Amino acid sequence: MNQRLGLDISMQQQLRINAQLLQTMETLTLSSQELKEKVEKEAETNPVMILHDKEDSYDSLSQRYRNATERKDSYSDSEPYDSDEERPNWIEGMVGEKEDLKKHLLKELGMLSLPDNVSKAASTLITAMDRNGFLGPDPESLLPDDEKPFLADALKAVRSLEPSGVGASDWKESLLLQAEAKGMKGDELRQFRLLVDTQLDNLRSGKTDAIAKALGVEKEDVDAFVVFLKTLTPFPGREYSSDYDNLVVPELSIKTIDGVLTLSLNRDAIPLLEIDSSYERMQEELRKDKTQEGREAAKYLREKIASAVSLKNQIDARSSALLRLGSFLMERQRDFFISGPVFLKALTMNEAADAIGVHEATVSRLAASKYIDTDFGIYPIRMLFSSQVSSSGDENYSKNAVKEIIRQIIEDNDTGKALSDQKISDMLAERGIKAARRTVAKYRKELDIDSSFDRAR
Repeated sequence: MNQRLGLDISMQQQLRINAQLLQTMETLTLSSQELKEKVEKEAETNPVMILHDKEDSYDSLSQRYRNATERKDSYSDSEPYDSDEERPNWIEGMVGEKEDLKKHLLKELGMLSLPDNVSKAASTLITAMDRNGFLGPDPESLLPDDEKPFLADALKAVRSLEPSGVGASDWKESLLLQAEAKGMKGDELRQFRLLVDTQLDNLRSGKTDAIAKALGVEKEDVDAFVVFLKTLTPFPGREYSSDYDNLVVPELSIKTIDGVLTLSLNRDAIPLLEIDSSYERMQEELRKDKTQEGREAAKYLREKIASAVSLKNQIDARSSALLRLGSFLMERQRDFFISGPVFLKALTMNEAADAIGVHEATVSRLAASKYIDTDFGIYPIRMLFSSQVSSSGDENYSKNAVKEIIRQIIEDNDTGKALSDQKISDMLAERGIKAARRTVAKYRKELDIDSSFDRAR
């Protein structure tokens, strides 16, 4: 009967975007300053939210840091705080984020385990990027002939870096790359691509029905796409600047206190969010009001309270996940936190994901744009994840640890003569670390240390 009528009955599995899940994913990715701005923006339009900003808020810390920096070139007797008691324990390591996009990406590239040819081509692409993080319509033209065969792998490597969306040809492709990085795929990604390519004018005009028809989806799906779109940025490279607009504020602290390695979460930069109980009581009273005005007022308060609760839950979930990640890192990188960077062990995000019970992509989001305060300085959390370098013994050397050992070897060289890459390779071999001459040259470049043909330090 169904066949005669031309009907086809089939079962399909469809992944729908959950707005709450997307908001939680976005919150995991945000730095403390970005999260603070998100909370303050929400509070401007949500009367049920109460913010208890601390006396030493991020803004005041930033301003006092900049004032002190402007009064001195590099070092002076002036301090941005009047006393040790007034200064938070992490502010000593607080540093201005003067790093530009290309330098940041080259450092991240150095943490990847790539063939030399691919790494070289990726470096060329990064150097050729514009300030938005884009490569233009023809990235192959940016490479010399000997690097062009490695374009595909180099592009893949560049596009895996943070911030997500760099390496695209333009802002539309950047949005799609960010969507893929956040787990969108299949029909969902195809529909989102169609939205970005053809429906932005309708989106600006609020023509939800027209968009739904063009995409072949329900209006609720369009609303979810809009929520998701707001989590992306069309120009990912612009978050990097060459001034002191942004300061590196550590999210976590792992330090030895009274002989015990101690983990703590830095909450100083995030306002304490509370829901005004008087509005909750008002909502309960309005539920008894059967007038049109009463129902509308009750609905308004219900939505605002739900929004505030959702944001508070997102912040709590972010803090909980960060602490779980920090606890794992404290255990697995214990030698690093006690003895310093040369004791950093090889570690993958997949290992961390298995240990704390989340997806690897969640660990990547947690590590993005966040820093950890240690007894040896403030480091990007991403730096604690590094591939393993071969060794002749039982030692587990990470790539970043080997780079730190190379730095120490060069800084400790007091012979008056520059150390060749081969000499450093031989010195590493004496420590049981296998690193070929070309590998040493690559690490020196990533460390931005003079080559062996330059004058010794």
